Amino acid sequence: MLESEQKQPQTAEVTQEEQKRKKKKRIIIVVTVLLVIVAAAVIYFLTRPKGMTEGNYKQIAEEMESEVQEGYFETYMNTEWTFPDGASETTDAILGNSPNNRKPIRCEVKLADTEEVIFKTDVIPVGAEIPPFKLDKDLDAGTYEAVCETYLLNEEEDGTYSDYSNAGFSLTITVEN
Repeated sequence: MLESEQKQPQTAEVTQEEQKRKKKKRIIIVVTVLLVIVAAAVIYFLTRPKGMTEGNYKQIAEEMESEVQEGYFETYMNTEWTFPDGASETTDAILGNSPNNRKPIRCEVKLADTEEVIFKTDVIPVGAEIPPFKLDKDLDAGTYEAVCETYLLNEEEDGTYSDYSNAGFSLTITVEN
């Protein structure tokens, strides 16, 4: 009986050691799998394109050429406008309604600090760009921070337009003299 009693504790010890080894193996496998997943995620986020690059600008432009969804709109404009003086036409301002839009737009330019309207457009049809323009207010020489509030328009049955949705775009206006 002594031999059989001695073998039982050894068997119990062996099974406990085996269980410990199996548990360690499971932990090692789980940790390894998690490390592989984390490494793959890090590699993905470090190597994916961030915004527009030389390599993807054509793809982004093609995607932008598709028709704009209802309630959304595109406008094309630059964000730095220059005027030789407060009463002259701009030398470089671009403001237009994308040909991808479904509706006409109108714009109001307001000084950022006072919200004073210094320029308003008439209705800009889809695909049209306004020609060089003068501000509606004669500004003194200087640099002004402004907001171009752009309104998407609905055409009413009587031929008039009502605002449908809008978005504001920051811009800098420089009056040279």
